[in-house]
Amino acid sequence: MPRGRDRSPDALSTVSVVVPGQGRPEPPPELDAVEAKAWREVIAALPAHWVDPAGQLILLRLAAQAAVAARLEEQMRQLRATGSDQSKDARVLAARHTLASKSVADLLGHLRATPKSRTVPRAAGPRVLQAPAEMRPWEIRSSGKAQTEAEAN
Repeated sequence: MPRGRDRSPDALSTVSVVVPGQGRPEPPPELDAVEAKAWREVIAALPAHWVDPAGQLILLRLAAQAAVAARLEEQMRQLRATGSDQSKDARVLAARHTLASKSVADLLGHLRATPKSRTVPRAAGPRVLQAPAEMRPWEIRSSGKAQTEAEAN
């Protein structure tokens, strides 16, 4: 029996890995035009096969919130055009728009659709490299200090 890795042509062939999904899904028929546009824009911004069935549930909520935000923006523009953008109605619309926008941003992050959600923070690399070598994860106490051998015995 040979030792080491199997170097036969079958073992060395490449296997393409595909993230679970079904390509670029079309928006469900029950979405209105604004929601369908949001769906298509998000799907176009993501890699193919990125959105699996669970991701489509998130995307469905994202499209609905994006449509709500767009409608609130239109109402705010109308208030601004009439000069009543300092009214109580304008403040209520602005607060509702803020909530809808935060929801859209949060859902985009869950889908890993924003550049920030797909990258590792720059500080993570240097912090890992600067970690003391003598502290192993299983030795760390709640105080943040490493457990010594004398304490272990």
